[in-house]
Amino acid sequence: MSRTHVVALFGAAGRMGREILRLAPRFEQLRLTHAYDTAHVGEKVESLTIEAPPSVLPEDVRAILDFSAAPMVLDHLELAVRAGAAYVCGVTGLSQDVMNKLRASGNEIPVLHSPNMAVGMNLMFHLSALAAKALPDYARHIEETHHAAKKDSPSGTALRLRDSIENATGEDTEITALRMGDVIGEHRLIFGGPGERLEITHKADSRAVFAVGALRVAAWVLEHRSAGFYTMSDVLGL
Repeated sequence: MSRTHVVALFGAAGRMGREILRLAPRFEQLRLTHAYDTAHVGEKVESLTIEAPPSVLPEDVRAILDFSAAPMVLDHLELAVRAGAAYVCGVTGLSQDVMNKLRASGNEIPVLHSPNMAVGMNLMFHLSALAAKALPDYARHIEETHHAAKKDSPSGTALRLRDSIENATGEDTEITALRMGDVIGEHRLIFGGPGERLEITHKADSRAVFAVGALRVAAWVLEHRSAGFYTMSDVLGL
């Protein structure tokens, strides 16, 4: 029987944080003991009370699961490094400098970053790279739609999709980003060639898919990995 690992959640008062707290009991190998956020301090969400972010990580915490905001990521990463805890980050809109620091911290602790932790979306990254490489003469375009309150545009997922294609082909792909209504997340990659069109689409019907993915990732990192920088491709064996 696998051991239980203690996890602290940052960004617990947000939409994703609340969904993670709701679904965490499904993962017996994880025990969320602290729910941190700068907002809604004192509010009870599921079985935990929202706390202000600490200056030092509690001694028993073995991993940070971070769904806060881009300006806070380096502070939370430092807490993990100082505590020797794993750091799993789903925050989007990170600068190249922050990404470089995440990768460098992989020399000391397990670090995993993914702008989208849905299993299907990460398979789409893989399939899109294969399709782009196989269809070099086809026009292509990325379309993404999210809810009106989403701050980053294009989404981190759309940028990751573009990067997957660029890594496979050495070429850029244009992105059209829409912000409307309460759409959780839709991404579509369109290829157009002589007499045919290929579309690869992912639609998130519930935030639960991201929360389950994040908890699965945290369990994977804690059970299997030493220091290093990882992505969802490592988790899925792609």
